[in-house]
Amino acid sequence: MFSTWPTTLGCVAAAILASPVLAGWTAAFPGVAGRDMSWWHWRPVSTARLLTVAAVAAGLAALAAGAAPVPAWWIFAAGGATLAVIDTEHHLLPARIVHPLTAILLGVLALSASVTGEPGRLVRAVLAATLVGVVWFLIAFTAPTALGLGDVRMAALTAGMLGWTGWSAVLAGQVATIGLALTTAGVIAVSGTGLTRTTQVPMGSAFVFGALLVASF
Repeated sequence: MFSTWPTTLGCVAAAILASPVLAGWTAAFPGVAGRDMSWWHWRPVSTARLLTVAAVAAGLAALAAGAAPVPAWWIFAAGGATLAVIDTEHHLLPARIVHPLTAILLGVLALSASVTGEPGRLVRAVLAATLVGVVWFLIAFTAPTALGLGDVRMAALTAGMLGWTGWSAVLAGQVATIGLALTTAGVIAVSGTGLTRTTQVPMGSAFVFGALLVASF
């Protein structure tokens, strides 16, 4: 679906306003493990980090404005921007962010289903998350050096979000994610870093951008 300009501008503006907090969250990992568990606390960040996170969050929020329900997708975009930056930097999709984000989104979708009188959408979202999560878990189990549990959690989360729209959106989301992941792998291969069978490709951006791309069109 397409968004109106006021909705798009509102989503982008809200993302930019939230970017100092989001940037602080990205700075909490991976050092949070074993030391400071309070990743949500305020942290000063560099200008470069702030601008990077603000740009990513604004771009994802613009896509979220064209998805439904907008509040859920905006929250997904904000959290997704944080996760994408962390994953790009550290090859990490922290459960300490993914789990609360999933719980919040489930609550928003449940509220939307109650308001619109469409509980079937919520049921389909949960089923999609479960099915896709199981498939990705099996893939990670057979190739543990290529995929992590963070990737499995994100696969389930994005499938659940797209499941609200329909099964075709879930399938399209998987195709988009794989396509974007292959593009990322290609960039790694030609960047001089090298690509082997054990190379971990950061999937966070592919999951987040792929889901928002499908949901917004």
